[in-house]
Amino acid sequence: MAGAAEHGPQRFLADLAEAGISARVEGAVIIYNVSPIAGALAGVEVTTAVSVNELQSWPVTVPHWLHFPDYVVFATTNSDVSDCLTGWVRHSRDIGAFKTSIPVVHTWLAHVRGVLSDARQAA
Repeated sequence: MAGAAEHGPQRFLADLAEAGISARVEGAVIIYNVSPIAGALAGVEVTTAVSVNELQSWPVTVPHWLHFPDYVVFATTNSDVSDCLTGWVRHSRDIGAFKTSIPVVHTWLAHVRGVLSDARQAA
Protein backbone atom coordinates (compact mmCIF):
# COMPACT_ATOMS: atom_id res chain seq x y z
CA MET A 1 0.00 0.00 0.00
CA ALA A 2 2.11 2.81 -1.38
CA GLY A 3 2.25 5.98 0.68
CA ALA A 4 0.32 4.54 3.61
CA ALA A 5 1.64 4.95 7.13
CA GLU A 6 3.35 1.88 8.54
CA HIS A 7 1.29 1.97 11.73
CA GLY A 8 -1.13 4.12 13.70
CA PRO A 9 -4.43 5.84 12.91
CA GLN A 10 -3.54 6.61 9.29
CA ARG A 11 -2.68 2.96 8.70
CA PHE A 12 -6.04 1.97 10.29
CA LEU A 13 -7.85 4.31 7.88
CA ALA A 14 -5.89 2.90 4.94
CA ASP A 15 -6.57 -0.68 6.02
CA LEU A 16 -10.30 0.01 6.36
CA ALA A 17 -10.34 1.60 2.90
CA GLU A 18 -8.52 -1.41 1.47
CA ALA A 19 -11.22 -3.61 3.04
CA GLY A 20 -13.92 -1.50 1.34
CA ILE A 21 -14.97 0.34 4.51
CA SER A 22 -15.38 4.11 4.37
CA ALA A 23 -14.16 5.84 7.53
CA ARG A 24 -13.59 9.34 8.82
CA VAL A 25 -11.90 11.05 11.74
CA GLU A 26 -14.29 12.94 13.99
CA GLY A 27 -12.81 14.50 17.09
CA ALA A 28 -10.74 11.88 18.90
CA VAL A 29 -12.25 8.86 17.12
CA ILE A 30 -12.39 7.16 13.76
CA ILE A 31 -15.95 6.36 12.71
CA TYR A 32 -17.01 3.64 10.27
CA ASN A 33 -20.00 1.38 9.61
CA VAL A 34 -20.32 -2.39 9.76
CA SER A 35 -23.22 -4.81 9.35
CA PRO A 36 -23.34 -7.71 11.80
CA ILE A 37 -24.29 -11.07 10.29
CA ALA A 38 -26.03 -12.49 13.38
CA GLY A 39 -28.15 -11.29 16.29
CA ALA A 40 -30.85 -8.66 16.64
CA LEU A 41 -28.93 -6.18 14.48
CA ALA A 42 -28.06 -8.65 11.69
CA GLY A 43 -28.02 -6.92 8.33
CA VAL A 44 -28.39 -3.47 9.89
CA GLU A 45 -25.60 -1.01 9.19
CA VAL A 46 -24.27 0.04 12.59
CA THR A 47 -22.03 3.04 13.10
CA THR A 48 -19.04 2.26 15.28
CA ALA A 49 -15.86 4.03 16.27
CA VAL A 50 -12.50 3.53 17.88
CA SER A 51 -10.37 6.05 19.74
CA VAL A 52 -7.40 7.46 17.87
CA ASN A 53 -5.45 7.05 21.14
CA GLU A 54 -5.90 3.27 20.95
CA LEU A 55 -4.66 3.12 17.37
CA GLN A 56 -1.13 4.37 17.91
CA SER A 57 0.38 0.89 17.43
CA TRP A 58 -2.12 -0.44 14.86
CA PRO A 59 -1.82 -3.09 13.42
CA VAL A 60 0.64 -4.59 15.92
CA THR A 61 -1.71 -3.85 18.83
CA VAL A 62 -5.45 -3.70 18.25
CA PRO A 63 -7.89 -1.53 20.26
CA HIS A 64 -9.63 -2.87 23.34
CA TRP A 65 -12.61 -0.49 23.45
CA LEU A 66 -15.41 -0.40 20.87
CA HIS A 67 -17.48 2.78 20.61
CA PHE A 68 -21.17 2.67 19.65
CA PRO A 69 -24.00 5.20 19.69
CA ASP A 70 -25.85 4.94 23.00
CA TYR A 71 -28.83 3.23 21.33
CA VAL A 72 -26.66 0.11 20.81
CA VAL A 73 -26.96 -1.85 24.05
CA PHE A 74 -25.74 -5.17 25.46
CA ALA A 75 -27.24 -7.43 28.14
CA THR A 76 -23.93 -7.28 30.02
CA THR A 77 -21.08 -4.91 29.42
CA ASN A 78 -18.27 -2.96 30.99
CA SER A 79 -18.70 0.52 29.55
CA ASP A 80 -17.93 4.18 30.04
CA VAL A 81 -17.85 7.40 28.03
CA SER A 82 -14.11 8.19 28.09
CA ASP A 83 -12.80 9.34 24.70
CA CYS A 84 -16.36 9.16 23.33
CA LEU A 85 -18.33 11.57 21.22
CA THR A 86 -21.48 12.99 22.81
CA GLY A 87 -24.22 10.34 22.73
CA TRP A 88 -21.74 7.48 22.41
CA VAL A 89 -20.58 4.77 24.84
CA ARG A 90 -17.46 2.66 24.66
CA HIS A 91 -17.58 -1.02 25.57
CA SER A 92 -14.72 -3.16 26.82
CA ARG A 93 -14.22 -6.06 24.42
CA ASP A 94 -10.94 -7.96 24.27
CA ILE A 95 -10.14 -9.44 20.88
CA GLY A 96 -7.85 -12.02 22.48
CA ALA A 97 -5.43 -13.79 20.17
CA PHE A 98 -5.98 -12.73 16.60
CA LYS A 99 -5.07 -14.31 13.28
CA THR A 100 -1.95 -13.00 11.62
CA SER A 101 -2.35 -15.18 8.52
CA ILE A 102 -4.85 -12.68 7.08
CA PRO A 103 -4.79 -8.87 7.11
CA VAL A 104 -5.42 -7.70 10.68
CA VAL A 105 -8.22 -5.39 9.51
CA HIS A 106 -10.28 -8.44 8.45
CA THR A 107 -9.84 -10.00 11.90
CA TRP A 108 -10.75 -6.64 13.45
CA LEU A 109 -13.93 -6.28 11.38
CA ALA A 110 -14.95 -9.86 12.21
CA HIS A 111 -14.41 -9.03 15.89
CA VAL A 112 -16.61 -5.92 15.70
CA ARG A 113 -19.34 -7.82 13.82
CA GLY A 114 -19.13 -10.62 16.40
CA VAL A 115 -19.48 -8.19 19.29
CA LEU A 116 -22.50 -6.65 17.58
CA SER A 117 -24.14 -10.07 17.33
CA ASP A 118 -24.76 -9.73 21.10
CA ALA A 119 -26.20 -6.21 20.80
CA ARG A 120 -29.67 -4.86 20.33
CA GLN A 121 -31.19 -1.46 19.77
CA ALA A 122 -32.44 0.26 22.93
CA ALA A 123 -36.22 0.51 23.23
